[in-house]
Amino acid sequence: MEENVEKKKQERGVVHLVLKDTGENFFYGNLKALFDNHEQTENDGTLGAAYNYIKNYDFTNGRVYENDICIIRKGIINTSTKKEWMRNNKNAKRLP
Repeated sequence: MEENVEKKKQERGVVHLVLKDTGENFFYGNLKALFDNHEQTENDGTLGAAYNYIKNYDFTNGRVYENDICIIRKGIINTSTKKEWMRNNKNAKRLP
């Protein structure tokens, strides 16, 4: 029996950090990764918020955390399945 059931597109969480003074954008898979990569900021206050506060912040319905230093958003990245990508990129060269 041939199975034509293709996996649904995968949804992955994303956390978007904007540093207001430089305009830099950073994207992370979760809040822990954000604070791991900006760990000095948790203690010296350069993000202006502690990990536990942001972890418990209500990001539902597109709510955004913002202070004088940064903007933090949480959202979803929709990705295609590997099978779908391969079908659409038949001539793409594979990396060694």
